Amino acid sequence: MSRTNTVLITASILWLAHLGVVATLGIVPPGPFLSDFVQLIMGGLMIFACIQASRRSEGLARSFWRLTAASYILWWMGQGTSTYTDLFVTPASVDWVANLFFSFWFAPLALAMFLDPDNEAGSLDSLIALDFVQAILVCVAAYLYFFYLPKAGGKLGNSVWTPYLVTYAFVAGAFLVRAGVTRSRVARMLFGRLGLLLALSIFVDVLYYYGPGKNLKTGAWFDVIWSIALVLPIAVAAAWKQPEPASPYAEAPAREKKIHTEIFHLFYPLLVLSMSLQIARERLALAAAVVFFSFVCSSARLLVTQHRLVQTQDALRREASRDGLTGLWNRKAILDILERELLRAERQGETVGVIMADVDHFKSVNDSRGHVAGDLVLRIISSEVASVVRPYDSVGRYGGEEFFIVAPNCGPAETWELAERIRASVANCSVVTGGSSVSVSLSLGITTGNSAADAEKLLQAADTALYQAKNAGRNRVEPNSARASTTAQAPQIAARSKFWL
Repeated sequence: MSRTNTVLITASILWLAHLGVVATLGIVPPGPFLSDFVQLIMGGLMIFACIQASRRSEGLARSFWRLTAASYILWWMGQGTSTYTDLFVTPASVDWVANLFFSFWFAPLALAMFLDPDNEAGSLDSLIALDFVQAILVCVAAYLYFFYLPKAGGKLGNSVWTPYLVTYAFVAGAFLVRAGVTRSRVARMLFGRLGLLLALSIFVDVLYYYGPGKNLKTGAWFDVIWSIALVLPIAVAAAWKQPEPASPYAEAPAREKKIHTEIFHLFYPLLVLSMSLQIARERLALAAAVVFFSFVCSSARLLVTQHRLVQTQDALRREASRDGLTGLWNRKAILDILERELLRAERQGETVGVIMADVDHFKSVNDSRGHVAGDLVLRIISSEVASVVRPYDSVGRYGGEEFFIVAPNCGPAETWELAERIRASVANCSVVTGGSSVSVSLSLGITTGNSAADAEKLLQAADTALYQAKNAGRNRVEPNSARASTTAQAPQIAARSKFWL
């Protein structure tokens, strides 16, 4: 027998047992105790079903079921307190604790409205923790509003039952709205089902306080209806199964609009503010303290969100300007740098050196040792080139195995010297992969300029010089014109570097 069937059968047996207790004993002792005790066991079964559902889930569903379990733990604590009072004479403070748990058990579950189907990782991060603190503030404000000010003692006063039910209905309505606006199938299933169950719970409350259940004692027939309100969520949690992910070949669903999720974060602060306005009529200091802490919590949440937004923007900016394989500037970024340096050179009367480099015989590396080894060779060459250039030079991956270097304030001689230093450094790299050595070298073409209007011509001149270097035998530097007196003496060959792949 599967665990799901075991939970469903156990819930059915408990409900039948509860029905038998109510039918045979009713409000005659030990009927009230047994009625509450059976419901206490059903609450424990609901917590177990939620925990099992979270283990069968991932992403948003896992967080959702954890929050649901937390809510029913609060309900179970209230039910346990109520069961205790059936056996012993207790002070009014114990009744107050039980009724507070019963009245606001759904506060953790309401946090599920803040979960994002597109980004939820299945763990409760700092934002959810701040939302949980906000939920605690709601409970504090609710205690002051529903219990303290009306001097209701152990139970809610009649004057505040209507706003309490309105608040409860607002939570259920928010779940149903969330199910209606979401594009996530998982979120639609969870919020839709639990929203209907919360609406059913509200309906039962209305029947109990304003309908046929009014003034009935524990153990009366209405307790069976309470049990039905427990059996149904147990069945939903026990039968929950994470929907299969969409086929990778299917069209990806549109991402949920962030406004649909972010708007729910206003729910708790608005509740705190609305209740504090009423509290302020009699206890201004208490109301101010609650609003202050709610404001601090909301501000902290805003700062955390803003910090994550800045981090995301920085990551996107880096991803948009950097080559994913080598970490160098990508083609668009290095061309933007070239244009910026040429504009600066034009203003200051300087010259910018341009170097176009290409890895010699790179195709043979890919063909003989595979593309993984080829990618590693490109990373090594990129690192070597970046270590040779000056700190204010810019190195980019122009495309494939081509590199592009922008050298500010370099004339033909300085550009030649820098290119030769790069060539010699790469040529002296000993790359060992698969137990055999791979010879790597660069062919480089150089040119210089000082006008942004000539940027395209500089690219063409450097590319032409690069092909001249390849045609002249590779592993060499060629300018876009005769070397003549513009060339400088080649630098001393650097010590040979070794790399093992």
